[in-house]
Amino acid sequence: MNKFYFDYLSPFSYFAWTRLPDIELTFCPVSLGALLNHWEIKGPGEVKPKREFLLRSAIRYARLHNIPFTTPLEHPFNSLYALRMSTLFAAQEKQKEVISCIWKAGFISRLDLGKPEVLIKALDQAKLDGEGIYERSFERNAKLEVKNNIKEAITYGAFGVPSFIVNNELFWGNDSIDDLVRFTQDKDLLDRGLYTELLKTTNRGAAQSIP
Repeated sequence: MNKFYFDYLSPFSYFAWTRLPDIELTFCPVSLGALLNHWEIKGPGEVKPKREFLLRSAIRYARLHNIPFTTPLEHPFNSLYALRMSTLFAAQEKQKEVISCIWKAGFISRLDLGKPEVLIKALDQAKLDGEGIYERSFERNAKLEVKNNIKEAITYGAFGVPSFIVNNELFWGNDSIDDLVRFTQDKDLLDRGLYTELLKTTNRGAAQSIP
């Protein structure tokens, strides 16, 4: 089963959402912080030059591809409410519509995605039963769904978002979607023999650098 792992903290997950590949996907909300903590990686927001560079890159990308873009009113924010409301358990058969509504609320309308009342209102305005979805998001199954998504993403080696898993192959980042599409069309540009050979060298170098 093909997976799309995302967190509303990531503008590049938003961009990926606007150009999802034409394949069947399971939508898997995850906490970016949990992935970063597992791999002991600093988040972009913790490195000032990187944070500012990525914001410039996002603005350029959006303009180049004619994608409406801003950021949520507060950023970073606690995305857990939005993630749980986006689970299949909470959103049910409207999961894709709920996710799309939340993306638009934050990255087009510049609403505060960290506030439950804002999320509920945005969903209600889209006729998506915000209150019902919010209530279900506090049930054990919704919480477990997010936790299980995180565990599953880590088993696949996902270290950030957006991440796609297609036929057990990891594709990370909005700019990897073209590679993903070629992969599904049996036109993958990866020379696996060369990859295996070079990996031996990089692994050996990494081991030697450990004091």
